[in-house]
Amino acid sequence: MPTNSSLNSKSNRHFLMLVAFLFFFSGKAQIANYVNNGGFETLLTSSVTSGFDAVKYWGPLDTNQTASFLFSEVSGTVPYCSTGFQFPRSGGNFILTQFFCNTCGRFYPRNRLKQNLQAGKTYCAKYYVVNTNNNRVAIDKFGMCFGDSSMDTITKCMGQLTYLNPQVENTTGIITDTLNWIPITGTFVATGNEKYMVIGNFRSNAATNTLQLNTPLSTQSADIYVDDVSVIDLNLPAYAGPDIYGIPTNMVYLGRPQDVGIDEACIWYKLPNTTTAIDTAAGITVTVASVTNTYMVKQDICGLIKYDTVIVYASGVGLVNSSAVDNSLKMYPNPATDGLNIECAILNNENIQFEIVNSLGQLVRVEEIVFKNNVVIINTKELKNGVYRLILSSPGTRVLNKDSSFGWNDNLQKYSKRFVIAR
Repeated sequence: MPTNSSLNSKSNRHFLMLVAFLFFFSGKAQIANYVNNGGFETLLTSSVTSGFDAVKYWGPLDTNQTASFLFSEVSGTVPYCSTGFQFPRSGGNFILTQFFCNTCGRFYPRNRLKQNLQAGKTYCAKYYVVNTNNNRVAIDKFGMCFGDSSMDTITKCMGQLTYLNPQVENTTGIITDTLNWIPITGTFVATGNEKYMVIGNFRSNAATNTLQLNTPLSTQSADIYVDDVSVIDLNLPAYAGPDIYGIPTNMVYLGRPQDVGIDEACIWYKLPNTTTAIDTAAGITVTVASVTNTYMVKQDICGLIKYDTVIVYASGVGLVNSSAVDNSLKMYPNPATDGLNIECAILNNENIQFEIVNSLGQLVRVEEIVFKNNVVIINTKELKNGVYRLILSSPGTRVLNKDSSFGWNDNLQKYSKRFVIAR
């Protein structure tokens, strides 16, 4: 479970995912999948054709040559493709590429990674394949090759690129399935120079084992569908997110931004139940209950299993007998910039704890304050622009005593109010 220091440090679901994505990639989180657009879902144009050049962040190893063909639910080429019947493994798109041909060339799809891999780290690399229905032969040599910028200078690459040494290669033998997606996966230690990734068959025709699937022709080829490509740090920590306060019935986002590879690696449970999963994804949205709930994520990266938990608290919506506080509490300026004045006529020389929660329901600050002359100033210089909720916590409910003084009852209560930071 994250410590207090870490707390400081497709609808609503999509919005929450977008906000979470912006939060994480502002430099506060590790990359999960290093492959850009690993599911081939992001296109450079809304007009979907069979051209592989429409797929963002992907291209042929040699830009003068063909790499692959795109099949998409958007264009109506899925599941009834020109080469057979096939659904995407996930999303709405996948590609077709050629891994073997006895009389023609091969295709080598290339991806520019999100950033260089880190030297000395072990990575879990994976993609999924399935044979087309009209394949002549099935093969065994499926690989992934990683390299530096020199991989951007290769030409005439439709041949048998046996001089490239793949870091990951299929070890399960000849793959014959024409319906189910089969994983090609393995681990390797990075040197730190890995900037590009190429998918293909890096063995010669003679070194590639084949099995006849359909009637032999003079041209014996293996045309393969590919989907869900990922490269993930084997030791990536499981991440359920910081403990969160939320208003009951509202939705909050837990975990990482969703992405290919890391989604299938993460299974979520609502404790104390650890047998029935509630979702499979890197991040999920849940509805805040009126009671505290704890969620656990189980992460499996190439067999290395890790866990993390997150607590979702119900935010207080006011003190039980809070009319006096409500009527006397003022916050100004609102919107604020570097400081927020809190004035309360019934609080003087008393220690009060305050919490600041952001629009995602994440606790960003906890501190004790003392009201002197009914006023306290909170430093807001470190807060980014946005909407926040200030929560005042007392040892109990604020009550009016018989002598007209104010005191507290025995139950911890909270009073909250929204404010805005705008610079």
